[in-house]
Amino acid sequence: MRSIAIRMLSIGVLVGSVACGVKTKTTDINPALSRQPTCENAIEIYEGRSDVPSSYSELAWIEASGNSVWTTDNQMRDEMKKRAAEVGANGLIANPVQQNKAGVSVIGEAIGARTATARATGLAIWMPDGAARTRLACGR
Repeated sequence: MRSIAIRMLSIGVLVGSVACGVKTKTTDINPALSRQPTCENAIEIYEGRSDVPSSYSELAWIEASGNSVWTTDNQMRDEMKKRAAEVGANGLIANPVQQNKAGVSVIGEAIGARTATARATGLAIWMPDGAARTRLACGR
């Protein structure tokens, strides 16, 4: 019975060490354009430039990556929204999450090889026409 408990604990530690969070990288597009941070609730997500309802300024390029076995698309987008809010955005033009879920990658990830990855990118934007909505969403 004790050996079963030790095996289960070992598996739990392995899974816990593999299940890392989302990593992000933010690159300012126009460092001269500096905005105060907003909040995640103010970030509207758009699937493409043509979906944005008004004119906008580009603030930052956001890259997110995570483990495709343990990370959901929503977790990736939530992390990108957080980064967009940090640079003062009220919108995010998000590209679809790209996942590598080949069987070998998933098995490799399960044993700790870190081969299954999910990647997403997006453009943090500021829409002046959305300023009132942003103030309302952030309670300012």
